[in-house]
Amino acid sequence: MVFDPSRFITLTTDFGHRGPFIGVMKGVILSSCADAKIIDLTHECLVHWPAEAGFWIARSYAFFPKGTIHLAVVDPGVGTERGLIIILAKGHAFLGPNNGLLSEVAEFSGAIVRSVSSDVIERYRIENESTTFHGRDILAPLVAALASGEICFDDFGPECDDFIAGIVEKPEWFAGVLTGQIVTTDNFGNLITNISREDLASLKAPVVSAGGEHFSMKKTYGDVVPGQNLVLINSLDMLEIACSERSATEVLGIGRGSPVKVMDGGKFS
Repeated sequence: MVFDPSRFITLTTDFGHRGPFIGVMKGVILSSCADAKIIDLTHECLVHWPAEAGFWIARSYAFFPKGTIHLAVVDPGVGTERGLIIILAKGHAFLGPNNGLLSEVAEFSGAIVRSVSSDVIERYRIENESTTFHGRDILAPLVAALASGEICFDDFGPECDDFIAGIVEKPEWFAGVLTGQIVTTDNFGNLITNISREDLASLKAPVVSAGGEHFSMKKTYGDVVPGQNLVLINSLDMLEIACSERSATEVLGIGRGSPVKVMDGGKFS
């Protein structure tokens, strides 16, 4: 499968915006690929938890042109032997540490996963690289090389089928109840789950249980009065628990990892 880079590059990290870390990564990329178009997807992922970054990427990549390279750095194992992977899927390339971050993308139909070889890392890394900042010293140069056409996808290394699996389990049905969990929250305090619109397709009147309360589905936040809780399918096509004009995280007292259950009408036992 041939990858034709568009020179668009997205960055997803847990760096936040204190310090120069994001800026210097961009500087390294632009030093080797001056016409790269770099887009910040998010730098506010939960620190040290690759699963959240992978969740955002898997639901955001399709809004970018084919040929985009998606670089993700949430890397608590930086400087160890954790390895790097690159993935070609649906016309996009994804690069990051082999720590479960890109596991959902790796499972896309037709995805090709390659381990980044030590020879390629040695060729493109910054001399005397830091053991604590591979985003700048290894990953940024690799992305620049791919975007500029200096290296092609097939030359990164051998195909890999033993990539690290993600830690967020998929929703499961049991006795007529679908059980999932909250994966992340947004700036408004909305609780975003791993349950998709497709998971709910067979239900005529879904009722959701979370944080000791039950909710029926709404279409948008304004369908209830301010301060009232609700559930809806959000812009990423995922089930979301919200509180109109308030933070559902604070109101319900739940967050990442909390269970969420859905059934078709009726009442939970």
